[in-house]
Amino acid sequence: MHTTQARIRLNGPTDLLTTIPLLLGFHPDHSLVVVGLINGELQCTFRVDLPGSADHLEHLVDLTQQLSLNECDGCVVVVYGEAELAQAVSERVSVRYHAAGIEPLDLLRVAEGRWFSLTCSKPCCPAEGLPIPETSPASCEVAVAGGYAEADRSAIAAQLAPAPPGRRAAVSRAVLAALTSDAEIDWGAQRDLDLQAIDHWMDQKTLPDLEAIADVGLALGDLDIRDYALRRINSGRYEANRIDLWIWVARHLEDDLLAPAATVAGFAAYRFGNGVLALEAFELALKASPHYRLAQMLMAALQAGIPPGALSRVGCGGREEAEVSD
Repeated sequence: MHTTQARIRLNGPTDLLTTIPLLLGFHPDHSLVVVGLINGELQCTFRVDLPGSADHLEHLVDLTQQLSLNECDGCVVVVYGEAELAQAVSERVSVRYHAAGIEPLDLLRVAEGRWFSLTCSKPCCPAEGLPIPETSPASCEVAVAGGYAEADRSAIAAQLAPAPPGRRAAVSRAVLAALTSDAEIDWGAQRDLDLQAIDHWMDQKTLPDLEAIADVGLALGDLDIRDYALRRINSGRYEANRIDLWIWVARHLEDDLLAPAATVAGFAAYRFGNGVLALEAFELALKASPHYRLAQMLMAALQAGIPPGALSRVGCGGREEAEVSD
C-alpha cells in the first residue's frame, strides 16, 4: 500500500505530531513543517530547514508554492525549534499563506518532546507545553500503511551508502562477465531476459545475489527496460514499491551504472510518499551522472512539490492505457 494513498484521520495536535515523523521518514529538528489540507483532509506534508535566527527570515523557504500546487485550502504550521524563532517564522508564513488563499488552521511549536500552541492561551494549551506521546491512532494507521521514521535525516542518507568495497568489486567483475556473454545474444533475446529479470526480482521476497545485481544494473541502463521498471512500480502491486530492491542494487554499482538504478530507487520512494529518501537517491544519481535527465526532472518535480500521484504516467511514453496495465 502506498502511504500516499492511505486515508489518515487526524483528531487534534497529538495525532498530527505523532504522524509527521512517519510522513517525513525521520524526526525533524530545527525545521518548518507544513501539513497541507483540502477540505480539512490531509493532502501533503513539506519540510524545510529554519534559518539560523529570526534576523535571517529572508532565507526561509515558506512553501507557499508547494501548497498552492497541491491545491490546498488550509494548513497546519509546525515549527521545530526555540520559541522566538518559531514565533517569527509562524507569523511570517501565516501572512504568506493568507495572501495565497490558504488558511493556517493552527500554529504549533515543538521542542524537547513537548508541543506548544502559538495561538491558544486557554488551559488546554498550557504555557509549559504538553508531552508528545510515542504513538496515536493516526500514527498507527500510517505505520500500517508502510510509514516509518528514522532518528534523523542522516539515517536516511545512510540507507544509500555504498556496499562494502569487496562486494562492489565482485559485482563489477560480474558486470564484465555479463557484458562478454551478452555479446553472443541478439538484441531481442537479451531484451526478453532483461524484462524477465525485472519481473523476477520484483516478485521475490529476497534480494538478488551479486551476479543478479550485475544483470539488473546492466538492464536498467537500457531506457526501455528502465521505463518498464517504472511502470511496474506505478502498478502499485508491490509492497513498498520494492524500494529495498532498488536501493540494494544501487548500493552495489559503480558510477558508470549507478544513475539509472539510483533514479529508479528515488522514483519508487517518491511514489511511495517518502520524499526525503527520494531526494537522497536523486542526488546520488546526479553525483554519479550529473546530466542524467530523468533524475534531473524528478528532482525538480519533487522540489516543486508535485504530488506523487501526478507521476502515474512516468515511464509510459506514448503507450496506451491497456498496454501499460498489461
